Amino acid sequence: MKRTTLFLAATMIAFGAFAQIRVNNPVVDGFYVVKWDCEAGAFASSNNFEVDETFTFAIDVTGTPLEDWLRETPTAPGATRGIAFNRWTGFGNLHGESPRLMHITGNVFGATWNISQLGLGGTFNHADATVIGIQTYVRGQIFGFEFTADNPGAGWWMWPAGMPVGAEVNVTDHEYMFRTAPYTGTRTGEDFWSDDVGDMFGFEVQGYAIPCAFPSTTNVDEIFVNPAEVVAVEFYSITGVRLREAPQSGIYIRTSVLSNGARVSERRVAVR
Repeated sequence: MKRTTLFLAATMIAFGAFAQIRVNNPVVDGFYVVKWDCEAGAFASSNNFEVDETFTFAIDVTGTPLEDWLRETPTAPGATRGIAFNRWTGFGNLHGESPRLMHITGNVFGATWNISQLGLGGTFNHADATVIGIQTYVRGQIFGFEFTADNPGAGWWMWPAGMPVGAEVNVTDHEYMFRTAPYTGTRTGEDFWSDDVGDMFGFEVQGYAIPCAFPSTTNVDEIFVNPAEVVAVEFYSITGVRLREAPQSGIYIRTSVLSNGARVSERRVAVR
C-alpha cells in the first residue's frame, strides 16, 4: 500500500496567535456544530457525540475564500482541489497525518472521525479525556490541497488570496472551534482504520474514514465482512503501544492482518 508522509508546517506554528477565519457551520453556545447528519444530509442540531464516539465531522466553506479557490484551475496538472484540516485538542495532539477532508455536498467537506482513536497516533491524554462529565475542546486550522489519482498530496499547504496563512477556524475570540458532549462512559465507537473502507487518503489511519462511512443504523462489524484469511494478529495498548501478546486484563486493541493486505481492528477487554 502506498503511504505518503506529509511534513506539515502547521505543526510548528499551530500554537501561536493567528488570524481567524469563520465558516458557514451552525453555531450553538459560541461553538461551531461540526457533526454532519448523514441520513438528513444536513448539519446536526448539536455536537452530541462523546470523545470516543464515531461521527462525521464536516465544514461548510461557503462565503470563505476557499469557496472560489476550489473552482479555480489546480496548480498540479490533472489534479482536483480539496480541503484539509489540522486539529489539536485541550488534551493533546491527535494523529498528525490525517487532516484531509472529502467532498460531501455543495461546499461541505468532511470525514468520519473518532477523536479517541485518532489520539492513538498523537499525544492525546485518554485518561483525562474520559473522565465522567468532561468535554474535549478542539481547535482547528483549515487550508487547501490538491490530489491526483496516484498522488493524494499533489499540492499541499495552499492558501487562497484573502485568507491568512495559518488562520484558525473560530466563531468568537476564544481558543476552540468546537467541543464534544460531556463524557458518560457509555457511548463508544468500534475501532476502524482508513484502509477498512478503501485507501482513500494515501495512508493508514485509525479512527479516520470517508464521510458517512458508518451510518448509525449499520453495525461496524457488518461492514467489514472480508473473505480474505487472517495471516497475522497484532496487539496494541489503548494508547497505541505495540504489545508482544494480548494482556491478561484491561482494554487493548486486537488487529488482524489479512492476506489481501487489509487490517481489521477491534477493541477488547480482558478480564482475569
